[in-house]
Amino acid sequence: MIEFTNSWNERIYNLIYHVMEFSDNTYSWSGKTVMVVEDNETSNIYFEAALRKTNANLVWAKNGLDAIEMVKENNQVDLILMDINMPKLDGIEATRIIKNLYPEIIIVVQTAFILSGEERMCQDAGCDEFITKPIRLKYLLDTLNRYLATQIKA
Repeated sequence: MIEFTNSWNERIYNLIYHVMEFSDNTYSWSGKTVMVVEDNETSNIYFEAALRKTNANLVWAKNGLDAIEMVKENNQVDLILMDINMPKLDGIEATRIIKNLYPEIIIVVQTAFILSGEERMCQDAGCDEFITKPIRLKYLLDTLNRYLATQIKA
């Protein structure tokens, strides 16, 4: 769980978290680990609230270097939600390094800044999905669900 630095951020979290009502197990990712790599506190609050009810194990990194180290220490990460613009090491280079080490990890790149060719650079680095902010809640959950939904074997 993230720590709130002010009451406004806590109110944002509570609003998103309590508005979400899952009527079924569509977004039930128990046993899955999602790493959120994001340096923006407001974005972290959004992702925390959006993903908390999915029962996924959530881990957090504030930049690309931290993400690489955490993946090396915990190779149980199923999916990474990676911001592009971060200090120390950007998300594109972090994606490239992680995909070279662990090609099976799904990386969903998310950004607020759409620069010409940025989506192509992310694809070249190995990202599996590219989404832009602001991210609608249902779109986020549906995108992650394509990769995290438990497959029932016959």
